Amino acid sequence: MKNMILTAVTLVTLAGCVAPAASPMEAAARTAAGAEIVARQCAGYAGGYSSVKTLREDASKNVATARNLGATDAVIAKARNDMQTGFNTMVAFTTPQEACNKLIGELAWVG
Repeated sequence: MKNMILTAVTLVTLAGCVAPAASPMEAAARTAAGAEIVARQCAGYAGGYSSVKTLREDASKNVATARNLGATDAVIAKARNDMQTGFNTMVAFTTPQEACNKLIGELAWVG
């Protein structure tokens, strides 16, 4: 059983790997994408309606920051895809609540 858990954790780590943000522009785009995911898919875990409004505002600010740093629509779309893929991988190997809690924690830490 212990080996199965270790294998699952390793797979999650490898499958969910996305290269670190190469620039502040990419970091802002990913932070925006993460906030969008939490707002759309984790509202109950994030604190409900008022928290979702705050997350949307945060996402909008980070998209604006990314665009001011040179992000194109393609950069924003890639960040959304990368974050969604990572989130889906976490959900596949844990639970939606655990994945949401992890993403919320990461957003709070960087934000």
